[in-house]
This record gives sequence, structure tokens and C-alpha cells, in this order.
Amino acid sequence: MTPKNNELALAQTELRDLKRTILALRQELEAAHASADERLHAAGTAYHAECAQLKKTVSVLRDELEHSFAEREKVVQQAIVANHNESSQLKATIASLRNALEAAHIDKDSSIKQTVSAANAEVVQLHETIRTLREQLEARHAKYTAGIQSK
Repeated sequence: MTPKNNELALAQTELRDLKRTILALRQELEAAHASADERLHAAGTAYHAECAQLKKTVSVLRDELEHSFAEREKVVQQAIVANHNESSQLKATIASLRNALEAAHIDKDSSIKQTVSAANAEVVQLHETIRTLREQLEARHAKYTAGIQSK
């Protein structure tokens, strides 16, 4: 073999090796792209699944919050109604007690007036009795003194 043929064979061998290397590198690159695409697709799928789960969680939490607000509003309204009813009952009780107190004052004043009137009538009657007894006493005394003087 001639040196040119040797060089040609070496060049052809090197060219074949380079083609094989290029082919192997291309396959590795395509495999790397495919793997990257798979990871990207998996990450996108996981991202979308996580977004869907977060949206569902937000929706559930929003519903719970709205329910909680509605329950709180219901409790507040019930408390307002209960306080209003209690206030109305207390006002009615106060009015009733005030009326009873006024009636008791009127009865007491009437009773006092009757007692004073009865006491005044009794005093007048006692004065009359005293006057009558005094007159009787004076009449007897006059009779007695007249009887003593005539003896």
C-alpha cells in the first residue's frame, strides 16, 4: 500500500469514526431533548394539577368563609332580636311596676286621708264627749252644791 492509500484509509477511518461520533452525539442530543420534553411535560402537568387543586382549595375556603359570615350574621341578628325582645319586656315590666307603684301611692294616700279623717272625727267626737261630760259634771256639781247649800 502506498502512503497515499494509507492516508486515504486513515482519513476514511477517521471520517467514519467522526460520522459515528456525530450520530451518537445526535442520538444523545435527541434523547436529552426527549427527556427534557418529558420533564417539561411532566412539570406542566404537575403545575396544572397543582393549579387545579389550589383553585379547588380556594373555592372550598371561600365557601366556608361565606358560610361562616352567614352564620355570624345570623347569630348577630338573633342576638339583636333577643336584645330587642328583652328590652321590650323590661320596658313593659317597668311600666307595669310604675303603674303598680302609682296605684300603691294612691291607695296609701287614700288610706292616710281616711285614717286622718277618722282620727279627726274621733277627736271631734271625743271633744263632744268631753263637752257633754263637762256639762253633766257641772250640772251635777251645781246640783250637789245646791243640795249642800240647802241643807
